[in-house]
Amino acid sequence: MRPDRLPEAAAGAHFAAARVLLLLFALIAILFAAAPALAVDAITVNPNYVRIDVTSLAELHEAEGDRLQIETAPGQDGYVGRMAIQAATPGTSPSWLVFALANPTKQRMVRWLIAPRYSLTNSGLYWPELDSDRVSAVTPSLGFKPERVPNNRADIFRVSLEPGQTITFAAELASKDVPRMSLWDPEAYQNKQQDRMLFNGVLLGIAGVLAIFLTAIFAANHRAIFPATALVAWAGLAYLCVDFGFWNKLFPISVERTAVYRAAAEAGLVASIVLFLYTFLRIGLWHNWIRSVFWGWIALQFGLVIFAVIDPEIAAGLTRMSCIPLAAIGTGLVFYLALRGQDRALALIPTWLLFLVWMFGAGMIVIGQLQGDLALSGFLAGLVLILVLLGFSVTQFAFRSGPVAQLGPLTQSQLKALAVDSSGSAIWQWSSGAEEVSVSVEIEETLGLPPGSLNGTLDQFIGHMHPGDRERFRLTLMSLQENHGGDIDLDFRLRRHDGTYLWYELRGHAPESDNPRLLRCVGLLRDVTGIKRSHERLMHDSVHDHLTGLPNRELFMDRLQGAITRMKEAQGNRPTIIFIDIDRFRNVNQSLGLVTGDTMLLTLARRLQRHLNPQDTLARLGGDQFAIMLISEIDPRNVAMLADRVRRSLRTPMKIDGKEIVLTASIGIVVHDGTHDTAQDFLREGEIAMLQAKRAGADRIEIFNPASRSEEEGQLPLESDLRRAIERKQIAVVYQPITRIANNQLAGFEALLRWDHPTRGRLGADDFIPMAEETGLIVELGSYVLKQALEQAAFWHKALPRERDPLFVSVNVSSRQLFRQDLVQDIRHLLASDVVPPGTLRLEITESLLMENPERAVELLDWLRNFGARVALDDFGTGYSSLSYLHRFPCDTIKIDKSLVRDGGLDGTSPLILKSIIMLAHDLGKEVVAEGIESEDHAAHLRDLDCEYGQGFYYGEPMSVKQVAALLHALASHKAKGGRRRAKMAGTGNGNGNGSNGAGGAQAPEPHTQSSAAATGHEPMQGPPDSAPSTPQA
Repeated sequence: MRPDRLPEAAAGAHFAAARVLLLLFALIAILFAAAPALAVDAITVNPNYVRIDVTSLAELHEAEGDRLQIETAPGQDGYVGRMAIQAATPGTSPSWLVFALANPTKQRMVRWLIAPRYSLTNSGLYWPELDSDRVSAVTPSLGFKPERVPNNRADIFRVSLEPGQTITFAAELASKDVPRMSLWDPEAYQNKQQDRMLFNGVLLGIAGVLAIFLTAIFAANHRAIFPATALVAWAGLAYLCVDFGFWNKLFPISVERTAVYRAAAEAGLVASIVLFLYTFLRIGLWHNWIRSVFWGWIALQFGLVIFAVIDPEIAAGLTRMSCIPLAAIGTGLVFYLALRGQDRALALIPTWLLFLVWMFGAGMIVIGQLQGDLALSGFLAGLVLILVLLGFSVTQFAFRSGPVAQLGPLTQSQLKALAVDSSGSAIWQWSSGAEEVSVSVEIEETLGLPPGSLNGTLDQFIGHMHPGDRERFRLTLMSLQENHGGDIDLDFRLRRHDGTYLWYELRGHAPESDNPRLLRCVGLLRDVTGIKRSHERLMHDSVHDHLTGLPNRELFMDRLQGAITRMKEAQGNRPTIIFIDIDRFRNVNQSLGLVTGDTMLLTLARRLQRHLNPQDTLARLGGDQFAIMLISEIDPRNVAMLADRVRRSLRTPMKIDGKEIVLTASIGIVVHDGTHDTAQDFLREGEIAMLQAKRAGADRIEIFNPASRSEEEGQLPLESDLRRAIERKQIAVVYQPITRIANNQLAGFEALLRWDHPTRGRLGADDFIPMAEETGLIVELGSYVLKQALEQAAFWHKALPRERDPLFVSVNVSSRQLFRQDLVQDIRHLLASDVVPPGTLRLEITESLLMENPERAVELLDWLRNFGARVALDDFGTGYSSLSYLHRFPCDTIKIDKSLVRDGGLDGTSPLILKSIIMLAHDLGKEVVAEGIESEDHAAHLRDLDCEYGQGFYYGEPMSVKQVAALLHALASHKAKGGRRRAKMAGTGNGNGNGSNGAGGAQAPEPHTQSSAAATGHEPMQGPPDSAPSTPQA
């Protein structure tokens, strides 16, 4: 090589060597990075230690992917192994805490590895750590994975260590923050939790009682400070419930939801304290801008409660940071007002000082400067103590009676002055000689007048009076002058600054004086506006309808009597009455509810008022009845046209709750003809004309016809007679037999009503039931029938006991009864009071009644059946017969109307209809009762159709209670004789085996003759002459 090339060769050699070294170092670094982590030191588990801090002795591995490789801690033999752990969720990069536990003893040890999900200690001030899962899984180097112990407040794993065993554990963390993990003795941990629960229960009890007390006391003392203080107590109680895990014991709440509740509770507690300062220190009385700033602050604080649902960590951080300005501003306000002598601020100083100490301690805990269970217990106990002191301070201040009473007894003049001040009265003085009046300044303040407005001459004072009271006031003072003194007792009105008037009561006395010019009167002036208005309201309500505001019957009758008197004196027009009754309004009211019914009545009243002149009178007589006293029109044609306009306006559809409702009215018109002296007689003729219109059909107008006066006047007192008959129990209940058609066995009775009227004779149900439904007496009448029927049914079961198919009683139910709120309770009470088997009471309800409100009817029928009553669908085939609803109605029996039974044996379509109804009922699982059976042909035809029950004159007419008792006695005797005869025949035997019917046989029906009827106390049947009804068997 050339000498001049040697330096270059040496430089190249050095460069190559450097490159080799760099590659060697990189290779070593890669090998070290790929190598597993070194083994950890084992933690010796001393059996005498109940708790070992694991976090401080463990190794943290962060961001190492979803797989971790570590070396295990050496055992007693010094062997070091390797273990690989896969993350619970592939593809993630969790953090791991690695530690090893060694059992140096010769006994198996069981410990709990515990990581609390939340701890106030070192939780942070700005972005605090709230409730979250801490440990996802724990993987051991030997044995099975530790079992998770269920707990709502911590992640707990059960760890088992065999004697002399050393195990390395890798805990996969579920949160980004490193938890405080501890190894606990299970029994010691549970004992600690029990002690904690006792401590927590005491705090919860104190806070709960205080919150309830402050809330309840607001009812006795309506001061704003009580609800504000109660809100602080409730917020503190809510925070304690969250911190103690109270909600988790009641509801299954996730960890994330618990964090939301904790952040919301902290925000609510701080917000309630701000509101308490605003209320207790009366910040609202300050300048507007200060009041606005406080309200904005309160709104922001309460806004954090809502924001906690969105992001609990940010909400909790903002809440904790807002405690700093709360402490500063609150301290400044309390001490500033205390220095100015405000008694509220002075009363709050001790509690606020404790609150500042508590907040400082809480701050030290959250930043980690104070740790341990003692600090946490002191924090919670301090919160409860603050709540108690707030309650005591507020209660003591609110109920304080004012300034300290003076020492010694009060003088007589002081007592009088105190009495005047306490009565709310003002002093009024009048000097006769100077004609001057002076009044206390309180009256001027109440009236909003400038000071001195009422102090001056008498004319100036009277100028503030109502014009209608001035002359009366002057005459009263003149009377005092003429009598040389005396008492004054007067009410008058004084004008306020806005032109309105207030009522005042003046009670005074003028001592006697010989010289009228030296007369002086002193009295008390008291505001009685509220009393006057209450009196006026009472007077108005006594003669006006409370719903519509229209005149009631009393005021209407008074005005009508006045109109009649003026007409007779030739000073007024002839009055006309238009009597209006809304058709079927009770049914609409019951189906749609009382609120809707009141709305419709108000609408109808407004419509009627549009057609009247000021001199006419519209009144609500009661319920759904209105009356118009027409004075402005005397022409019959105009009256008729007005009535027609009223009728058409009433039938205009109304839209209520999205429904279009059409109501009609029956209208009666009567014109005074000079023969009536009383308004009562005149109005009665209008009611008679209305009843004539209602009988002719809905939506009609009828003019009173004098020829019908005697007939209708006899009908009107019927309501009073019926009411007296119900009160005196003069309505008789009779019972018509219901027979099982297959074997002629008596099955039960239907309860029917009869009324022996003293002047009209016996009246059937059709003669008075419609009127009872219209007047509302059907409710009382129906309850009476139900009670009587069940009492008789209890007697029947004793007179003719049956283990199978006991006698039942059927009772008809009207619409007024069915849709009453207390019908179910009445029937439940009656069924419980009488010892009758289930199914004894059968309620007969027409299908047309059910169709008025199907949904409500289904609900009521279900309740009635649950209480032991059975339901029969009455008069089937004559009403709606809606098959779409038939399967929905929970009825047990279908009663076929007598018109179908009467025509069922004839040619044509009636037999097919009857057969179809019975088949339909059987397919729906319901029994059938046929009404109106009057002959053997009817009974035989229904027997062929498998109809279960029959009712009609063929089987028996309605019977009195005594007749039913005689019939049951005869049937019981017949049953007893038949039993003895069968027993005798069974004892003698029968050679050919063809003895009597036997125990299970059914006897052939015996013909029911006149003599047999008399034997049972049953009157002869009033059916067709050729009918031969059969005697029901026992």
